[in-house]
Amino acid sequence: MFLLPILIFSCLVYYFCFSASAQFFGKVIYKGESKEKLIALTFDDGPNEPDTSKLLTILKEHNVKATFFVVGENILKHASTLKQTYEDGHVIGNHSYNHSFLAPILTPDFKEQISKTQEIIEQQINKRPSLFRPPWFFRVPAMLHTAEVTGLTTITGIFGSRLEVFQLDAHNIATTAFRKAQPGSILVFHDGYDNKGGHRAKTVEAVALLIPQLLQAGYKFVTVPELLHIQPYQ
Repeated sequence: MFLLPILIFSCLVYYFCFSASAQFFGKVIYKGESKEKLIALTFDDGPNEPDTSKLLTILKEHNVKATFFVVGENILKHASTLKQTYEDGHVIGNHSYNHSFLAPILTPDFKEQISKTQEIIEQQINKRPSLFRPPWFFRVPAMLHTAEVTGLTTITGIFGSRLEVFQLDAHNIATTAFRKAQPGSILVFHDGYDNKGGHRAKTVEAVALLIPQLLQAGYKFVTVPELLHIQPYQ
């Protein structure tokens, strides 16, 4: 008798707090409105070596610009990689300081997580991002308010593959992402794992497979700000 209300409550919490498209707590952008075959590749949880640098090499080979949502603690470990990412023409976005699951629960305004990462990024590239992606897409009203008053646009997107986290098969990751691609899609991949680094070799391999497939299908790669017609930095 009690299982149904619990299930309904859990589904509502998931939708309102984690769903890419839910607007109940405030505005988030999960796709572009373009009818052209424009698509934005995004990478979360970096910088992380050697995977971020390997991705940069692949992106450069295909003249593709992407958007990297970075974690503050990881920047401190790989500052030169962040600088290279920016110098290669990719856009840098804020993805919190330490990617903590408890942080938005214990401190719903998320102010320190956001502002500290803004400062760290600015110290490295002399720019303050205009984009923010909540870890796991989890958001509450206070967090979204902090992002807004900080001058940040909150971005979610569509995961290239739910199985990417397991790093099992690059072909499966690429095939799944290709099937999900639509004009205006913001595809989400990971070049790191939270603030722990992690191994993302299968993601690197999958991206190398996916880019030619999407190009052959007539897609043009753009950054998230280009897709949304907004400024990348404040």
